[in-house]
Amino acid sequence: MKTLFFILVITILAAALVITYLVNKEQRSMNRLSDTFIKLIQKFDSWQMMR
Repeated sequence: MKTLFFILVITILAAALVITYLVNKEQRSMNRLSDTFIKLIQKFDSWQMMR
C-alpha cells in the first residue's frame, strides 16, 4: 500500500515538473514572437519616416 502511494506521489511530481517546463518553454517562444513583431513594427515605422 505504501509503495503504491509513493509511486503516485512521484508520478504527480513528475507531471507537475513537465507541465511547468512546457509552460516556461511556451512563454519563451511567445516572448520571441512578440520581439519579432515589435522589430517588424519598428522597421515599418522607420520605413514610413524615410518615405
